[in-house]
Amino acid sequence: MFKNRKIPHWIFLYVVAILLVAGAVNVLMYLAVPTLPDLNAPSWLGFWGSYLGGAIGCLPALAALYDNRREARRQHEESEKSRRLAALPVMACEDNSSSFSLSEVDSLSSLTAMVFLDSVVGLHGSFNHPDPNQYREKLKQLDDSYPGVIFFDIHNIGAGPALNVTLACSNILQTKPLLLKNIGTNETRSLLLCVQIPPRSDNNYQIDFNFEITFNDIFGNTYVQKLNLNCTKEQHSLSTISIPNLC
Repeated sequence: MFKNRKIPHWIFLYVVAILLVAGAVNVLMYLAVPTLPDLNAPSWLGFWGSYLGGAIGCLPALAALYDNRREARRQHEESEKSRRLAALPVMACEDNSSSFSLSEVDSLSSLTAMVFLDSVVGLHGSFNHPDPNQYREKLKQLDDSYPGVIFFDIHNIGAGPALNVTLACSNILQTKPLLLKNIGTNETRSLLLCVQIPPRSDNNYQIDFNFEITFNDIFGNTYVQKLNLNCTKEQHSLSTISIPNLC
């Protein structure tokens, strides 16, 4: 009768209600209440037979109704999940700093933005320009607290477009996340991260930036993926990004 072989709690409540009604009628029979002259023992037995038969006969119908509703709910949830997965955006992040060159126009022309990053305000000062030379001029203005840059790619390798994409540092109280707008399927957003390291820090200095990439699918569901960027004065490393988690 039940597919998971577990009896629902409402079955026990239903049985208890049947017994309570029967007990209440039995108690009332002993009270001095006027009754019909032809109301005798066979009549009461007929009543109890009909009552108990009807009550017990309702159990299979109620159980079938309960099972059908639960199965319909399960199928609806599976359908919703399948629909989400069919349009699920998935972000993949890659550190392409080794292939990036300030002298090559192609490297700079593919940039979405140049972004500053530090331990106080996180991501800030986003700068983008159609002229690649403007990025070179901007980089020349950086002081010694910016030992290097990170060429950071965000790819959408999922089945659907990512809408309202933002990038933020969860371990730093930045005023607002970096808005990357929409990233279509198989599209890429390239960021030039300028990480600020205190110039007086020693060679053992390191800092972690916990990135969160938040986005929506075409159905309005919100997802988040996380990854970690570890920086020292001499080098940096990017962790593996997490799978999309539904918020």
